[in-house]
Amino acid sequence: MKAQEHRVLGDVASAGATVELGDGSGGERLVLGFGDVVALSGDYFYPTREPALGSWAAPGPDALASGGLFTLAALPGAHGTAPGTRDEVICALRVMAEDQGLTDPRFDAGGEFGEFRFDTGPSETSVEQRVRDRFLALGASNDDHFVAPGGRGSATEGDRAAPRFGSAPAGYRLVHQLALDEAFRLGRLGADVSAAMAREAAAQHYLTDAFAAGHVRTPVAAIREFWQLRYPWFWEQLQRKVAADTAAALRELARPLQLLPSGALDGRALSAVRSRTAGFPRISLGDLLAKVFHDWDNRQGLRLEGGGMLFGDGCLHHGDTSKLALAACRAGIDDVGVAHRLGASGRQLGGERLYQAVRDLTGAEDGAFAAETRIPRPSDENPGQNWRARDVDELWDAPIVGSTGPTVGGAVSEALEEGEELASRLARLGQGIAGSLGLPPLPGLRAWLGAKAAEAYRHGFVDKLMADPKASVLEVVGRGGGTDGALEAPGYVIASGDGRHRRPGT
Repeated sequence: MKAQEHRVLGDVASAGATVELGDGSGGERLVLGFGDVVALSGDYFYPTREPALGSWAAPGPDALASGGLFTLAALPGAHGTAPGTRDEVICALRVMAEDQGLTDPRFDAGGEFGEFRFDTGPSETSVEQRVRDRFLALGASNDDHFVAPGGRGSATEGDRAAPRFGSAPAGYRLVHQLALDEAFRLGRLGADVSAAMAREAAAQHYLTDAFAAGHVRTPVAAIREFWQLRYPWFWEQLQRKVAADTAAALRELARPLQLLPSGALDGRALSAVRSRTAGFPRISLGDLLAKVFHDWDNRQGLRLEGGGMLFGDGCLHHGDTSKLALAACRAGIDDVGVAHRLGASGRQLGGERLYQAVRDLTGAEDGAFAAETRIPRPSDENPGQNWRARDVDELWDAPIVGSTGPTVGGAVSEALEEGEELASRLARLGQGIAGSLGLPPLPGLRAWLGAKAAEAYRHGFVDKLMADPKASVLEVVGRGGGTDGALEAPGYVIASGDGRHRRPGT
């Protein structure tokens, strides 16, 4: 679901409750809405207490994704300028509103966070850039936001951050149990249940994702694996295309650069792209396709076993989506209240004995918590997803579901239209690339060239991709396509079985 939908469900289910995030260290408290935490968890931060890995760590997707919500929230910030602190949590609130075209009054003059000034410059330590890069890293490894994601294999298991939970139901259960543990402990101490409710809010990101149609049956991990096996060079060739398109546009927009030796700007642009994306997950064609199939089910909806229709991201109030999700969220909140009262009663409980006691008191059966029993199941009447094909050409013209109707290619083009989420997120990467060009340290010249480089990225790469997605995709994968295409891709040879290996020395 979209961030605002996660937030709305959390706020409505909790009747607008607030929760304590962090530990009040440094004389500061961080109190957010229950819905805020539902939205922040999973998409912007792991719902954990793990530390953020700094610049001293080896770059990679796991380092980029690191920094647990509860760890960062406990570290005092500096009004938006200190990475690795609660400044990142507060910045994420602004980013999620901005990216959905919304305003958060807390950031207005005189608002709770009105004095925060987030660094949006090209520095790799920028708070906002750190938030956005983590969002990308978590989005590329979000298997555990889906009910049945399928499995990673040899092609993808090491190219992105490791999923923490395996699936959305598994993620909900684990973090929900942590919330129950905390509620019971606080009950024994006679303390307020707020900190446990914060844990429950974090758990409910995964629970509410299980009520988005695009997350119910889309095998996101399997789609990524399938297409990475067919086009293992996709990420490297995509970086080359971004660099070449940006350099070509930059020559036209900044004519003095035409005086540079032939190839010099191209090489600098490629170095900039690689620098900006160092440590990023290896984006594959499967990432684009997984989003397309996810978006289709969200918008078209799925029939459910026993009747009813489920929709998803951007369509929360369609069909039975909101009603079903709210009932599950309220059931989870009730569990936490029960665990808190059990703690206050003085009973000696822990682990599975505590969880079973909660299930007994709420009437849940078969070893499942009440919220879990409400997770919907799609009907067999839904037409199947057509994400397998020999190559891109074959897939492009295939119906996205069933045997007739709109094609996969049409859905890809729609996802890349102006104003759509994917196109907007691609456009925002331009500023980071401009900052990695190694521009002369002359303030006026650097600012001018930086603006031109960001504009060149947009016009040279993003606009071309949006205007003709198929041509751009084919340019990256090569028209040979399929497994045969690996013979033509630089640096790769076909290996036995389904794997691909780099040619030595490339």
